[in-house]
Amino acid sequence: MKKTLLAVALAPLFIQSQAFATETSTDDVMVVTANRFEQPVSSVLAPISVVTREEIEAIQAKALPEVLRRLPGVEVAQNGGLGQNASVYIRGANSNQTLVLVDGVRISSSIGGGVNFNRFPIGLVERVEVIRGPGAAKYGSDAIGGVINIITRSQQGDDTKQMTLGGGSRAYKEANFVAKSDVSDAGHLQVAAGFVQTDGYNVRPQPGKNDGVKHGYDSKNALVGYEHQLADNTKAYGSASWYENEAEYDSYGVKNFGYVRNQNVTAQLEHQAAAWQTQFSTNYQDTQSLNYSQSEGKDNASTRANSDMFNVQWANLYQLTEMLQLGGGLDWRREKLKDDALSYGSKHKLAGESRNNYGGYVSGLVELNQLTVEGNARYDKHDKYDNYATWSLATAYQINEQHRVRASYGTAFKAPTYSDLASKPELKPEESKNFELGASGYYEFMQWNLAAYDNKVDNLIIWYKGADGKFKSDNVDARIKGVELDVQFATGIVNHTVVADFKDHKDAKDVQLARRAKQNYKWIGDVAFGDATVSLTYLYTGKRLDLPTTAPTDDSYLPATSLWDLSATYQVTDALVVRGRVDNLLNEKYETAKGYPAPERAFYVNGSYQF
Repeated sequence: MKKTLLAVALAPLFIQSQAFATETSTDDVMVVTANRFEQPVSSVLAPISVVTREEIEAIQAKALPEVLRRLPGVEVAQNGGLGQNASVYIRGANSNQTLVLVDGVRISSSIGGGVNFNRFPIGLVERVEVIRGPGAAKYGSDAIGGVINIITRSQQGDDTKQMTLGGGSRAYKEANFVAKSDVSDAGHLQVAAGFVQTDGYNVRPQPGKNDGVKHGYDSKNALVGYEHQLADNTKAYGSASWYENEAEYDSYGVKNFGYVRNQNVTAQLEHQAAAWQTQFSTNYQDTQSLNYSQSEGKDNASTRANSDMFNVQWANLYQLTEMLQLGGGLDWRREKLKDDALSYGSKHKLAGESRNNYGGYVSGLVELNQLTVEGNARYDKHDKYDNYATWSLATAYQINEQHRVRASYGTAFKAPTYSDLASKPELKPEESKNFELGASGYYEFMQWNLAAYDNKVDNLIIWYKGADGKFKSDNVDARIKGVELDVQFATGIVNHTVVADFKDHKDAKDVQLARRAKQNYKWIGDVAFGDATVSLTYLYTGKRLDLPTTAPTDDSYLPATSLWDLSATYQVTDALVVRGRVDNLLNEKYETAKGYPAPERAFYVNGSYQF
């Protein structure tokens, strides 16, 4: 039975833990995000979704938000279309309260409001793993809402060479190439490259000022990875990636340009003995971010936030007995805002400043018949914000072959970004306490998962619009309570995935958090006809506040939206696949940020040839 993107992503949540299963399910995929080492997804005690490259291609996703918005507990808001600013909210937490990793290494997010998911090249993505709930006890700061781990195509895989070409509405063009091959008995090489280009549309109409203007997007990327088996139990890995993109946007009726260039280099050494796994890795990232007008050019950018980050990580996992597993590790990172940083034409207040964070964690997992218990504790020494101890405890009980219950509690923290501090230097770090209860059932005809959570966030950083019209950051306490339900079943030849999210999220001033709805409903249905597959997706997002305010009125809210997407795939030959997609099928007029109309109906086609 063929499964949809979401069905495949969620299915492992309902499979019983391998410790209790009599045989291994083919659906029990392996993941690396939960404990930094590969493990069966069914043994993870946190809600997790996994999206593969095959599934990304099946829905013809043009950017990461299109993949993430289909998953439970995830909402997306963006200022226009492809390449524009996008925020991803997991379980109602701020977008920058989600820790984003690339191949297990965090993306630098100390400069501004988090990672712009719309600008990370989708062509470089092999797999996405999303854990909902706090992950600070393993990874440190930022993981208040969850963890997103983007696994790139630099990772080893089956020998393959594939070229994809596509086009679509608004002069959209794309090309991607990937090649993975053994170059010796011990060496494996991976290479990928691609580009995306679109003329776009007017993302922020200003009548009489920018009539007829279009805001386009241009992105290029490349990566290379090499893995070498040094010995039977030891391997070395290295990768280098580069991407640059430029998005046009509106600034008070004038077309401006946002330019980002990112260079990333990683080296890693892994060793596995009979019961011990260890991994040592280093990573360097260099990011250049500019905003400028056409008349100014890049050399006279109004804002510049060039930065670099250096990471060192050492992680260990030891199987002490058949029932007991222990883990632990150390890490250090340094982030620096370079001396040439600018803020609206003037030198940035924190230009030249660097941050150092030293962290260590320990973990333990024990399996006793039907009961599994996992504990994590972490200590972070931040040179600007003193010391933080975070911890988590999770347990699951396998009632019988079909049913499982679980509970977890965890703490997390996040330091203010450079942008936050430039607005208000005395800001305090954010801290959270998260409690969750869950249950799941797995049957031949249906599978379901239910989770309820309560996340208390102290010193939540929110940007409020002041009386002078300017946005300023401030600390405020908040509480986010919610329930998630997802169900999978089939009616005849149609497979269904249904997701329902309910949230109650308010700050201490009893105001709803911005751009997060209280209700979200998602349905994905697909059907296969021989070599063809057709998939239909429905996404409902409830009414939500547009911008933070202490006194909301009716005009402060964005209305509810209902969106339909249609995609189809046809396997022409074993080597050739053609795909088509209609985005916003019913041409819904809506906004996820006031004043920024979302894209109208669009058509896309592409073809992939494997040789």
